Amino acid sequence: MYIFFDIDNTLVSHRGKPHIPPATLEAVRLLRENGHVPAIATGRASFLTMNVARAFGIEDIVCAGGSEIFADGKKIHTAYFPDCELDSFREVAGRFPEITAAVDEEFLYADAAFDPFRNYFNGQAGYDCFRPMRELRRATMCYIMMPHSELTEAHGIFFAPPKGARLELMRGFTEARAEASTKWGGIEMMMRSIGADISEVITFGDGPNDADMLRNANVGVAVGRCSEDARAAADYVCEDIDDGGILKACRHLGLV
Repeated sequence: MYIFFDIDNTLVSHRGKPHIPPATLEAVRLLRENGHVPAIATGRASFLTMNVARAFGIEDIVCAGGSEIFADGKKIHTAYFPDCELDSFREVAGRFPEITAAVDEEFLYADAAFDPFRNYFNGQAGYDCFRPMRELRRATMCYIMMPHSELTEAHGIFFAPPKGARLELMRGFTEARAEASTKWGGIEMMMRSIGADISEVITFGDGPNDADMLRNANVGVAVGRCSEDARAAADYVCEDIDDGGILKACRHLGLV
């Protein structure tokens, strides 16, 4: 089986300082020992994903919500937010500099925003990943740090997505990326690339952007204090990862 894990609150705990619970490392080790293939499907951009992937020895990775895909450690796909709409994003960023940002494969672009998060993002990337918005040329994802229910027409593309773009309505923020990019779509593309059967996929996740992959996988496992969307889409709900939830779920499913 191919076991795809979300990262935040699924592989990486945010109780206190971000960390990987020992039981989760053990679960991934045992999965591999039992002939399964651990993989990642995350909303993080690739530069915020690779340190976690290396910690687990994972090379099959869907990141940026399906906009970036790596199979056996090699990139096979990149989808960008529509270039023709970047000016529309920049207009919104100019009006709301403290709550807007964008990413590409290497950097996070923001102006007045994110000082409280600078150390966190730099720590995840392993280098100074912040750049001013004026340096943005292409984006895999664009963000506004407001839930969609609070947005108005003044928030432009985040209120009404332009042609070729999609919105992901997350807890506390709204994300825009290429229309066809989803975690499940990325998993399907990867499985085709490596010649594996999509029926062999099991997924673990906790957020609204995980619901599609939880619903469509052979088995979908919602993790810990998951969103209602994830819980409704899942076949099984496991305990929090700091309570050994991933390892217990793998045992419950007979994977280890």
